[in-house]
Amino acid sequence: MLSLTEGKKEERFRRLFEEYYAPFCLYAKQFVEDRAMREDIVSEVFTVVWEKLDEDSLNMDTALGYIKMSVRNRCLNLLKHQEYEWSYAEWQQHKAPIYASSPDSLYTAEELYGLLSDTLQKLPEHYRSVFLKSFIESKTHAEIADEMHLSVKSVNRYKQRVMAILKENFKDYMPFLLLAFALRQGR
Repeated sequence: MLSLTEGKKEERFRRLFEEYYAPFCLYAKQFVEDRAMREDIVSEVFTVVWEKLDEDSLNMDTALGYIKMSVRNRCLNLLKHQEYEWSYAEWQQHKAPIYASSPDSLYTAEELYGLLSDTLQKLPEHYRSVFLKSFIESKTHAEIADEMHLSVKSVNRYKQRVMAILKENFKDYMPFLLLAFALRQGR
């Protein structure tokens, strides 16, 4: 087993990390072009390895195979998620916008902009900043992460949370709302 004592566990993990972190980042490049995302993936896998060392459920013979399989699977999951996001965005562009679910709830563009602004003002600062940088300034997750001193994973999580809130509050107006907000910001 990898961990007999705390000191030996730390030493073995340190050697494993120092020797294999960079090669696994290069291995992840076969799947993911973005360097920060690759580094996040490999770091997450090594975090799981560290936890498995605590449980004494990983030995040296299987550690490298486990890391390689985990890096590959996480890269593939990321690609699958990105493909889903792109498909959804493309679908949204071709979908006819719905401006109201009933005649009683029809809003003008200015009213929707006001509702969106109010909703965004109620969000925590990081969430609001990620939303504005992503949708209004068209920055990538990596650019936002670098600018805000966050991980790419945190940026993605913030963006997903804001989108969930907006979808919940503006489910029938989402395409029109984002368009109106972008046009308003461009003035």
